[in-house]
Amino acid sequence: MLSSLILVVSLVLAFGAMASFALLVFSIKREDRRRSLTMSPQSAMSSLSRRMLGLNVDHTACAIHPEQACRTCAKVDATLTV
Repeated sequence: MLSSLILVVSLVLAFGAMASFALLVFSIKREDRRRSLTMSPQSAMSSLSRRMLGLNVDHTACAIHPEQACRTCAKVDATLTV
Protein backbone atom coordinates (compact mmCIF):
# COMPACT_ATOMS: atom_id res chain seq x y z
CA MET A 1 0.00 0.00 0.00
CA LEU A 2 2.73 2.44 0.96
CA SER A 3 4.83 1.63 -2.09
CA SER A 4 1.90 2.31 -4.43
CA LEU A 5 1.27 5.64 -2.69
CA ILE A 6 4.92 6.58 -3.12
CA LEU A 7 4.72 5.59 -6.79
CA VAL A 8 1.60 7.69 -7.38
CA VAL A 9 3.07 10.74 -5.63
CA SER A 10 6.33 10.45 -7.57
CA LEU A 11 4.44 10.13 -10.89
CA VAL A 12 2.32 13.18 -10.09
CA LEU A 13 5.43 15.20 -9.20
CA ALA A 14 7.26 14.04 -12.33
CA PHE A 15 4.27 14.92 -14.52
CA GLY A 16 4.01 18.34 -12.88
CA ALA A 17 7.70 19.03 -13.49
CA MET A 18 7.46 17.97 -17.14
CA ALA A 19 4.32 20.05 -17.68
CA SER A 20 5.87 23.18 -16.18
CA PHE A 21 9.02 22.64 -18.28
CA ALA A 22 6.89 22.29 -21.42
CA LEU A 23 5.00 25.50 -20.61
CA LEU A 24 8.27 27.31 -19.99
CA VAL A 25 9.70 26.16 -23.34
CA PHE A 26 6.46 27.12 -25.12
CA SER A 27 6.55 30.58 -23.56
CA ILE A 28 10.21 31.10 -24.48
CA LYS A 29 9.56 30.12 -28.10
CA ARG A 30 6.55 32.44 -28.28
CA GLU A 31 8.58 35.35 -26.90
CA ASP A 32 11.34 34.61 -29.39
CA ARG A 33 8.87 34.45 -32.27
CA ARG A 34 7.35 37.79 -31.26
CA ARG A 35 10.80 39.35 -30.75
CA SER A 36 9.38 41.03 -27.67
CA LEU A 37 12.00 40.43 -24.98
CA THR A 38 12.77 44.13 -24.60
CA MET A 39 9.08 45.05 -24.25
CA SER A 40 6.86 44.43 -21.27
CA PRO A 41 5.39 40.91 -21.06
CA GLN A 42 2.29 40.37 -23.19
CA SER A 43 0.70 37.66 -21.04
CA ALA A 44 0.80 36.15 -17.59
CA MET A 45 2.68 33.12 -18.88
CA SER A 46 5.35 35.36 -20.43
CA SER A 47 5.66 37.27 -17.19
CA LEU A 48 5.95 34.06 -15.18
CA SER A 49 8.58 32.59 -17.48
CA ARG A 50 10.63 35.79 -17.32
CA ARG A 51 10.42 35.74 -13.55
CA MET A 52 11.40 32.06 -13.38
CA LEU A 53 14.40 32.60 -15.67
CA GLY A 54 15.44 35.86 -14.02
CA LEU A 55 15.24 37.76 -17.30
CA ASN A 56 15.81 41.45 -16.84
CA VAL A 57 16.51 43.89 -19.66
CA ASP A 58 18.85 46.75 -18.89
CA HIS A 59 18.20 49.82 -21.06
CA THR A 60 21.19 51.93 -19.96
CA ALA A 61 23.02 51.13 -23.22
CA CYS A 62 20.04 52.57 -25.11
CA ALA A 63 20.45 55.84 -23.21
CA ILE A 64 24.22 55.94 -23.81
CA HIS A 65 24.02 55.02 -27.52
CA PRO A 66 20.59 56.18 -28.77
CA GLU A 67 21.48 55.38 -32.40
CA GLN A 68 21.72 51.68 -31.44
CA ALA A 69 18.69 51.66 -29.13
CA CYS A 70 16.31 48.70 -28.92
CA ARG A 71 12.86 48.97 -30.51
CA THR A 72 11.15 49.81 -27.23
CA CYS A 73 13.51 52.67 -26.38
CA ALA A 74 13.49 53.94 -29.98
CA LYS A 75 9.68 53.98 -29.92
CA VAL A 76 9.60 55.84 -26.60
CA ASP A 77 12.25 58.28 -27.84
CA ALA A 78 10.28 58.89 -31.07
CA THR A 79 7.10 59.68 -29.14
CA LEU A 80 8.95 62.04 -26.78
CA THR A 81 10.75 63.92 -29.56
CA VAL A 82 8.69 66.84 -30.82
